[in-house]
Amino acid sequence: MTEVASVIEECLRKWPSQGTEARRLFHGRGQSYPGLEHLTVTAWPPYIQISTYKEDASLVKDLVGGLNFELSGVNGIFVQARSGRTTASRVVSGAVPQKIIVTEAGLKYEIRPLKNQNAGLFLDMGHVRRDLATLVEGKRVLNLFAYTCAFSVSALHHGATSVVNIDMSRAALEIGALNHRLNDHDLRRVRMLPHNIFKSWWKLRQLGPFDVMIIDPPAKQKGSFVAEKSYGQILKRLPELVAPGATVVAALNSPFLGGEFLREQIARWVPDCPVVSTYPLHPDFPDACPDRALKVMKFEYR
Repeated sequence: MTEVASVIEECLRKWPSQGTEARRLFHGRGQSYPGLEHLTVTAWPPYIQISTYKEDASLVKDLVGGLNFELSGVNGIFVQARSGRTTASRVVSGAVPQKIIVTEAGLKYEIRPLKNQNAGLFLDMGHVRRDLATLVEGKRVLNLFAYTCAFSVSALHHGATSVVNIDMSRAALEIGALNHRLNDHDLRRVRMLPHNIFKSWWKLRQLGPFDVMIIDPPAKQKGSFVAEKSYGQILKRLPELVAPGATVVAALNSPFLGGEFLREQIARWVPDCPVVSTYPLHPDFPDACPDRALKVMKFEYR
């Protein structure tokens, strides 16, 4: 089977022929498909995003033709060429709007994949959102590094009494507020703080204590977050922010820091709170080296 055929076969197996449920169709970045480490394919129904991390015009051309032939209900395909911090997107088939409304677990989100490197919804955390949905009812939730507030949308939908979202990007939080409105949520139960977390501890203390806390930072954000220096600065604030018995979810998406780093940080800064569970990788994001992929752990604050 050729490389293109194997990609199309995987996409055909996962493509939602009806509805708008977003998902990763093919994940070569996890080193599970030799020779295709530079390629991912994502469904934002009825549109498809092909992301390449090196130029491969012939493969992309054949892939676009095959996807159009094999998949039903595709309105447009675009290619995102990524090189470091540089991203260029172009529509190669049909038409793709600047804004797309997709769903995850039945909830609506607006994404803008042609404009930004990140579309606006991190699908590799979808299984974590589904897990937290089972325990947020009646709880106060703190969402650190909230981005476009997917955790907040899910939490409020599943019965959280209130959610506080904090992120340095005002633009991302504005999309988060839009996501809440798309799902007919009462925004009086949501706080949006476009602030630097490390300069906002007093404000967060005033809004707490919280029963559920999500820590989902970038691996490195210039002037704001460097995991080796910053993760502990968050964990040591837990006594000020969360209630006894609170659930804390700690994530780290760095290819250079493994799960042991995160486990050591938890053990150092909250030694009486052993990790309850380590989330497996999302099934749509397989990785031959899980320690280089997304790490997510859950523990109970005592």
